[in-house]
Amino acid sequence: MWYQPTFAPEEVLIYLRKSRSDDPLLTVEEVLQKHESILNEWCERNMPGAIPEQNRFREVVSGETIEARPEMQRLLTLIESPKVKAILCVEVQRLSRGDLEDAGRLIKLLRYTNTAVITPYKTYDITDEYDRDFFERELKRGNEYLEYTKKIMNRGKILSVQQGNFIGSVPPYGFDKVWVQEGKRKCPTLAPNEKEAPVLQYIFEIADIENLGDTNIAHRLNDLGIKPRKGDYWTQNAIKSIIANPTYIGKVFWNRRETITTIENGEVIKTRPRKSLGDYILYDGKHPALVGEERFYRVQRRHVPRVTPKAKVRNPLAGLVFCQCGRAMSLRTYMKNGKERSPARLLCDNQSFCGVTSCLYNEMLDRVYDILKSTIADFEIRLQTEDKDATTRQLNHIKRLEEKLADLEKKEIAMWEKYTEEGMPKEIFDKLKEKTLFEKQSTLDALHEAKTTIPTAIDYQNIICRFQDALNLLKDPEASAAQKNNLLKACIKRIDYKRGKAIRLTKATSTEKLHTGGNWASPPIELDVELNLCPQLPT
Repeated sequence: MWYQPTFAPEEVLIYLRKSRSDDPLLTVEEVLQKHESILNEWCERNMPGAIPEQNRFREVVSGETIEARPEMQRLLTLIESPKVKAILCVEVQRLSRGDLEDAGRLIKLLRYTNTAVITPYKTYDITDEYDRDFFERELKRGNEYLEYTKKIMNRGKILSVQQGNFIGSVPPYGFDKVWVQEGKRKCPTLAPNEKEAPVLQYIFEIADIENLGDTNIAHRLNDLGIKPRKGDYWTQNAIKSIIANPTYIGKVFWNRRETITTIENGEVIKTRPRKSLGDYILYDGKHPALVGEERFYRVQRRHVPRVTPKAKVRNPLAGLVFCQCGRAMSLRTYMKNGKERSPARLLCDNQSFCGVTSCLYNEMLDRVYDILKSTIADFEIRLQTEDKDATTRQLNHIKRLEEKLADLEKKEIAMWEKYTEEGMPKEIFDKLKEKTLFEKQSTLDALHEAKTTIPTAIDYQNIICRFQDALNLLKDPEASAAQKNNLLKACIKRIDYKRGKAIRLTKATSTEKLHTGGNWASPPIELDVELNLCPQLPT
């Protein structure tokens, strides 16, 4: 006979996510609040208390796959703990509407962590083959609905663009998004922004007449005190994006950045390269042009480079080192006539505004090498001193408490049978019941305490091997930059770079701890390193 399993509130995780099937007029927050109230009502009827706030996961970003949902990834990490027994959600499809790979990953994690999935209508025990089959069918049905919805929406978008509508969510600089009435329909289009449109026209004017490059145009606007729509100053990339946008000649376009899926080293890689003008479809828009076509195409020939295939990784530290201003740091090489004019350096992409001094590339590699070396030594000490049997002892203790609790429940049932069927005196029954209930409550308290204090086991041996591989490869001249970068990212999440501005040397300047170069001195480098202890090792 089926029965509703009981869980303690701290053993259950709540997952909330908005989907395309929800009311489009409601915001993400309103949908999540509505669903949370439904789940709270279920908890009041079926659980002894409320689920704590730290066990509630609210997904506010949209994403079709598990990899695109950070809260879902956090939840799947937590179910590995024996403390977690179930996931509570409005419906199964909220957990995943991805492809079969996502569904298989989710089912495998739930099955082997012995985690149930609870909805207000049914509880799925994934270890049971019938429940698992039903659960899998629900996930597949959700994916089929998603693919169908995407196909229908894509058709509608193409038709809308062909009719000259602007379907983007954010209007380009110089325009505001407006709606115009055409018969019984309201169509999205663009209207010139009073403040931004003259600036946009000025950008194309100086690019055409004065033949200024992207960087010089950005500097000109910053010197004039003109602010972009977001941020405090103009950048080269912002100007480049504006100059390449055909919206300014009264056009709308489709498929300018098509998603391309490829397989590299057995992994699925998705990219969205920007196509060159002429490689995507243009339609006449309903909005007015801000720039003449002759000027626009003339600027294109001078300023917009030809799209090239994806460049190979040439910096082992790519995506790892960030300046104190928050921007990434890039490798800069200085060549002349095919020869290195000066040593390569790591430079902040925002250096002209933040003013943080760069550093020699080899200097940073040496620092990273020393960090890996000292970290390995620290892990070796922890490996020698950790209590490897602590987790095993705690799990055995939990098992003994659960067995004791089961015996007490059997004892309680037998006691009631003797009272009702064999006529046990009520005085004796009351005393035995009080004693049994006290022992049962004490065991429950001890069991809860034991489950909440399970030590987290860390596989230091595996971590040491991973860090040692990265250390050995870092100084290997035969290894490619991409290989080094993969291994470094498996060990380090982020390196925050801090350094003051360079100062000019004088006779009165103390330079004992400064790195000198010519007539200038730079302060020492400060690094804040965030390690990556449990990643999936890149191939």
